[in-house]
Amino acid sequence: MDPPTGAAASPPAPTTLRRNPPRSARPPPTPLPCVKSKPALSRLLDDAASATIPPPERLKVFLRIRPLPERGCGKAKAPRKPKKPDLVCLVASGANSVALTVPHSKLVDPKRGRTEVFDGFSAVFSPDSSQHDVFTQVMNPLVDEFLGGKSGLLVALGPTGSGKTHTVFGTPRNPGLLPLTLRQIFTATDESSKGVTVIQPTRSFCLSMFEILSEGKGERILDLLSDASDLVLQQSTIKGLKEVFIESVADAESLVSCGMLKRSTAATNANNKSSRSHCIITIRAVHENADVESGKSLSNAVLTIADLAGAERERRTGNQGTRLLESNFINNTSMVFGLCLRSLLEHQKNKKKPLEKHFKNSMVCLLTQHFLLRQVKHGLESCLLVENSKQYPPFPP
Repeated sequence: MDPPTGAAASPPAPTTLRRNPPRSARPPPTPLPCVKSKPALSRLLDDAASATIPPPERLKVFLRIRPLPERGCGKAKAPRKPKKPDLVCLVASGANSVALTVPHSKLVDPKRGRTEVFDGFSAVFSPDSSQHDVFTQVMNPLVDEFLGGKSGLLVALGPTGSGKTHTVFGTPRNPGLLPLTLRQIFTATDESSKGVTVIQPTRSFCLSMFEILSEGKGERILDLLSDASDLVLQQSTIKGLKEVFIESVADAESLVSCGMLKRSTAATNANNKSSRSHCIITIRAVHENADVESGKSLSNAVLTIADLAGAERERRTGNQGTRLLESNFINNTSMVFGLCLRSLLEHQKNKKKPLEKHFKNSMVCLLTQHFLLRQVKHGLESCLLVENSKQYPPFPP
């Protein structure tokens, strides 16, 4: 029956449109026969990095823990008020790891564990380790490579008063890494000349020693083996740096002693003889003839040892004025050098990741960039001291 005329027509029923209709999940593809699935890209890169980089070419990090000083060292009078016993916070938990225990008074988050373990070091030296123990594992391989014609680098860094200068230079009765290195070099050279070892080409050695310190907001380089004016850094070469030929261990140690007398030091609340500059010593081997067996001339290898000034905290040192500017310079160098090392380690894990070049921000990094970028053999020593409220005296002679 037709609707009556004049009546309004009813609107059509609403229609719902689904813009994104649900899709059924696709079945996973069936792998082809005789084809093995590959690991993820990140895992593949990590495995490739660990497999393709031989251990000698890796950046090595050594950790040495300074022992706590004895109570009343060098004092005849007993203290008026009894002092609390020293709290050992950092201990060697293994050959390549340390355990750090945070005191209750320094614990910020109570829910966080008090003890943390840090591993991955090339070696950890406990407080009872001797200078010879450190030399055997850290410097002896570098010296052997140096005598074989390869360059090497050792950098000692850490907080102020942690014993870096003692580890590198030592004392007359307890020599450090540098005197032991010089003795090892000349001992091997004398044995080679006497025919005890394989005959090597005639060679001599040159030694240079300089320091990098702050000047206002900039940096300056001073030669510690001459009375000349400031030196000029051109790219990674120091123009006008004096090199002295050394013929014996006595000559070399005499030069180093004279250079140490000129090095910039000052007393702070954290260290009564704090280094205010970065000291760098280079030993260069000069070959006077060619290799008889191969008939090729040998390159002049360079062994570099750097004693960086220790990072400081204003609250502990109490520095003001010039000393505060020196602290800012020292801390900035430590920060930039750490950024360079972090970039290098990340590049070693993933070759496709570009190197972040922070070398231009510090003279120390500019002088060591050819070692870091070429990934020659390294020994990087980090000397740490368990921080305490009392002031630590220097190492005993």
